[in-house]
Amino acid sequence: GYIDKAGKLVINPQFDGAYPFSEGLAGVRVGGKCGFIDKAGKLVINPQFDDAGSFNGGLASATLGGIVGYIDKTGRYVWKSQ
Repeated sequence: GYIDKAGKLVINPQFDGAYPFSEGLAGVRVGGKCGFIDKAGKLVINPQFDDAGSFNGGLASATLGGIVGYIDKTGRYVWKSQ
């Protein structure tokens, strides 16, 4: 889960892993897959990736089935290895 700067719980613990927010989204791990939530705790990119990095410049690295690439904030690959 997540707390605010005052230590108040703002997103209930519900994930197997939770990572810092970057550009309004945070990576979370659910059932062994990575996805992203918004600051309200709503999944905006469903957990589907084997691994994922933080957003920077509107893109985040993402790995799925050995394919490495970059996704946009909708979860769509904008570039990926062959």
